[in-house]
Amino acid sequence: MHISLTWDKNFPKGYGHTSIAFLKRCCGFYQAKNGDLISALNVVSKCVKQERLQELRKKYPNAVLIPVLGRNQLPLALAYEIGLPIWLNVYLLHSVSRKLLCAIHRLLHKPIFTGYIRKNTDYILVDDIIAQGGTILALRNFVTARGGNVVAVIALAYAVGSQNIAPLKKNMIRLFLKFGNRLVQLLNIYGIAVSFYELTNSQVIYLNRFTSFENIIKKIAEINNEPYPIIPHFLVYDIFKYNFEVKYEDWHLR
Repeated sequence: MHISLTWDKNFPKGYGHTSIAFLKRCCGFYQAKNGDLISALNVVSKCVKQERLQELRKKYPNAVLIPVLGRNQLPLALAYEIGLPIWLNVYLLHSVSRKLLCAIHRLLHKPIFTGYIRKNTDYILVDDIIAQGGTILALRNFVTARGGNVVAVIALAYAVGSQNIAPLKKNMIRLFLKFGNRLVQLLNIYGIAVSFYELTNSQVIYLNRFTSFENIIKKIAEINNEPYPIIPHFLVYDIFKYNFEVKYEDWHLR
C-alpha cells in the first residue's frame, strides 16, 4: 500500500541564514564537509542568525532535530547550535556526489537513509545547503513513511528559489499544463514520484525548463545509457483531448 508523501499545503519556507557563496568562503568549510566537526562548529558560528534560531525554537518548542548525518559535519554542527533535542538514529547510508550530477541524475539517484523514527513525533530536518532539495526530500520521505511528522526544514544556505521546499501551486499547474498526465506517469515509472506534490519546488521548476516531454525522455535515456529511448505508447496521448478540469482535480492541483 502506497503511503502518501505529498507535502502539506501550508508547509513553511525553509529557515536560512546566509548565501552559498559566503558559506563556501568561510575558513574551514571544506574541512567540515570532509568530517571535521570542530571546523563545522566554527563555520556555523560565523553564519547563523541567532534571531532565526530563536524564532524556530519558539515556534516548535517540542520538536526534535534530525540532521543529515554523514561525512559532512555541518548539519550536525547546526543542530547543536539550534539547541533543541537531536535525534541521532537516522543516518545517510548512501549518496552519490551531488555536486557532480545534473538535476535529472539527482532525481533518478536518490540518497538512501537508514535508522528508526518515533511515530507521531514532530521533527525538524537540518542540512547545510539546499539546492534542488533531493537529500532533504529523501530524508523527509524516510521520516514520513515511518510515522514521523516533518514540521520544518532549516539549512545554512539555499540556492535561489529553493527556500520554498514544498512545490508552489503555480509551478505545479504550469508543469501540468505543459506536460500533462504523461509526465506524472513517467515519474512513477522511474520511481521518482507518484504526483507533482511529492517533488520539491526546485525540482518542479527544473522540469518546467524542458521545452518538450521528448527532451525529458532523451535526458533520462542519456543518463541511463539507453541509446534508443523508447516512449511507452500510453505516455504519448494528448492530455488535452480530455477535460482539463477533471484531470486538474484528479491530480490535486488546487
